[in-house]
Amino acid sequence: MFDTKGLLRGARAAVSAGFFNGFQVKDGITTARSLIRYGASLSGLLEVAAARFPDRVALVDDDGELTYAELRDQAVLTAQALVANGVGADSKVGIMARNGRGFLIPLAAKGYVGFTVFLLNVGASRTQIASIVDDHDISFLFVDSEFDDRVPDESSAVSICHSWIGDGARKDIAFPSFRDLWATPATTDVTFGRRPRQGGVVLMSSGTSGTPKAVGHGEPHVPLGVLGPPVETCGLQAGCTLQMTASMFHVLGWGASCIALFAGCTIVTQRNFNAENVLHQLDRYRCDGLISSAVFLKDQLAVHESDPGSYDTSSLTFILNAGNAMSEDLVRGLQERYGYILGSGYGSTEGLLVSYSSPSDLREDPLTAGHPVWNGRLELLDTDSGREVGAGQVGVVHARNAMSMKGYLGTRDREDATRGLLSLGDKGVIDPETGRLRVLGRNNDMIIVGGENIWPTSVSDIIDRVDGVAESYCVGVEDDEKFQRVKAYVVTDGSADLSEDDIRTHVRENFMAPAIPRDVVLTDRPLPRNPIGKVVKRELEAFG
Repeated sequence: MFDTKGLLRGARAAVSAGFFNGFQVKDGITTARSLIRYGASLSGLLEVAAARFPDRVALVDDDGELTYAELRDQAVLTAQALVANGVGADSKVGIMARNGRGFLIPLAAKGYVGFTVFLLNVGASRTQIASIVDDHDISFLFVDSEFDDRVPDESSAVSICHSWIGDGARKDIAFPSFRDLWATPATTDVTFGRRPRQGGVVLMSSGTSGTPKAVGHGEPHVPLGVLGPPVETCGLQAGCTLQMTASMFHVLGWGASCIALFAGCTIVTQRNFNAENVLHQLDRYRCDGLISSAVFLKDQLAVHESDPGSYDTSSLTFILNAGNAMSEDLVRGLQERYGYILGSGYGSTEGLLVSYSSPSDLREDPLTAGHPVWNGRLELLDTDSGREVGAGQVGVVHARNAMSMKGYLGTRDREDATRGLLSLGDKGVIDPETGRLRVLGRNNDMIIVGGENIWPTSVSDIIDRVDGVAESYCVGVEDDEKFQRVKAYVVTDGSADLSEDDIRTHVRENFMAPAIPRDVVLTDRPLPRNPIGKVVKRELEAFG
């Protein structure tokens, strides 16, 4: 979709953020040449940044620091080695790596060759990986060694390179490392085409069983009208230092990483989330921004509150939640600890970013999903008629913008669209006074108790306010009398003695009778979550 007004507004936001500060004629020439040759792939964006800031640190990860020139050079070597190993523009290459150079180097190599790259969820099973490789003819796979037990066996046609090597590496097969790959004969003799034909970037939806859907996207082509709202309101500045906890293989982590590198930022990250280390990195590197998600922010806040004097986070000017919806208590807690610098993006693998709640939005309404992005459409549609519902009425969220998917790969998956808009699968309501979106929950998650519509997130928000509750998650289960009833999984933090009746009483006194959970499971174990922080429902049965 193209919206001139939104594009111009986004361009102004980018200028205000300093994206073009110090831009000289030679920079313009380099930019034009790189983007004409490699498009807005990460290769093209990195070529621009490496020419402008070659000695600036681009990445700090578990293995140390890489400057922009070093990151670009290693991406070029990787691309040359891939060509020397038979990878071409028509090839499919997968990346199954945690945050760090093991992810960014092969992704940055993509544009030089033009192959289609698959960003694989690090939580995918062996069966899922095998199905993805087979269904989409992936010929080359970059994997962190900890996932060796999930890669196809040696009889498969796929070639494998370790993107990171740790203690869990298989001993029976010696997969090459990056350096081994770079030593492929004739690697440095490879030259790239004038304008390599570019394949897409494929993200995998969160499949609960079977093979996840392969969601095809173009490159993150700096769609200013979509990215403008967070750039304008969160205080992002070109050249700043960002702590990246959000998973790079996921929607907003991928997009934010590409834009950060184009803007000459320094990305500080870690492979495995550790709340204390995040605070340590914020302090040590004087990070300006933090890009994370709700489940990680919650743990980080708990550590900071338990030991408030150990870490100096005063350098932070913005925090961006790029994952799950946040509870009111979490939003208020982050605001109290860090000030009103918290923003939040809402979207999906198919739609990418469709709305954004600024710090001022969350200050007024902690549960809002904010306003639609500037360059695109967002409507709430009636399930039966497909027509747009009025403000204040509940409908299913549909959206499409410049960052929306190109389509699903393969023949079994079909686009869920109405009136040209993609369904995000969530029910929501538009506040008639402010125009903000409030997301109520998944369309099929609503619990109908004796004719009353109960949104499980609403019940969880109430339960989370009980002293002694660390987190909760509510679902609907079958009931002989009411057809459905609410079941609550409640994680306690040990600070108070809680009973099942305490939870029921609190809901009775603060909500409505149909929402009272007849089944309450108290546990001190954390809820089962996937790598991006979403609760895995099928694993809740193990809790009772």
